[in-house]
Formats: sequence, structure tokens, C-alpha cells
Amino acid sequence: MTLTELDSDEIAQTVFTLATPNAIYAILRARSDIAAIRRHLFDNAGEARRAIEEYVRERLIDLKPKTYFPHEPAFCALAVVLETLPMPAAEDFLSELSVLKIAEMPISPRVAALCLQRRREILISNTVAEFKVGPIQPDASSPRCIDRLPMVTTRTDIFKAAA
Repeated sequence: MTLTELDSDEIAQTVFTLATPNAIYAILRARSDIAAIRRHLFDNAGEARRAIEEYVRERLIDLKPKTYFPHEPAFCALAVVLETLPMPAAEDFLSELSVLKIAEMPISPRVAALCLQRRREILISNTVAEFKVGPIQPDASSPRCIDRLPMVTTRTDIFKAAA
């Protein structure tokens, strides 16, 4: 699987048929070819950064003012591919694409923003799951707490406890 498979007519048809970034994101995320490309990049992490940069650079040549960007469906798909990849190149691409506000690319920045949001949620939940930390001080109501003082109810008990 290579990144050029993101240029498929099926992906373009999916992006052009659906109206909202949420729907595009959900459909692309469920596709098996997207998962296969993600797995390929993960398995070849050493080459992945170069491949991503080259793929993006080759397509940005076609970005012209006042003309719809023909590779926007591929950029939507690339954002979904990179969503869960643990590499700085993925974070960089999603961050840069998500802040892009140009008429030539109306959908892919919003799909990238959804991917970036989910990526951060996954990172936070994974971090919390990995680092479960107990309280610093034991709870006073805990049955294991041995620092409790005996309850004294009468004055004679107080004198006996003091002696």
C-alpha cells in the first residue's frame, strides 16, 4: 500500500458525495484501504516522514488561486490516515492543515481538525491509562488507615487513655 492510493476515484467520490466534515471523517475512518495505508506507514516508520512530505509536495504543485484544489479528497484521506500514527510528521501535517483557511480547500482543514481533536483525546486517554497514580495520602475513612485515635466518650476513658 502506498500513499498514491489516496488519489483513488472511490475516495474522491466519497468526499464529493458527503456534505459535512464529520460524515467524511466517519466514512473514511471506516474504510479498509485507509487502515491498510496507516498500517503500512506504521510498519515503515523510517521512510514514512519522507513519503508523506514527498506526497504532499507533489500535490501542492496543483494548488492554484481561485481554483478548487483537485487533491482535496486525498488530503482528507491523508488526514484520517495520519490521525493515530505516533510520529511528529503526522502531528505537523494535521496541525498545519487544520489551521488553513483558503477557499480552494474548504473541507480538508475541517477534517484535519477533527482528526487532530481525536488524536489529542486518544493521547490524553492513553496517558491517563498508562499512569494510574494513587492518592498521596491515604483516605482517613479507609479501613487500612492505622493512624486513627481511639474514640473517647467519657472522662474516665480520657484519664485511662492518658495513663
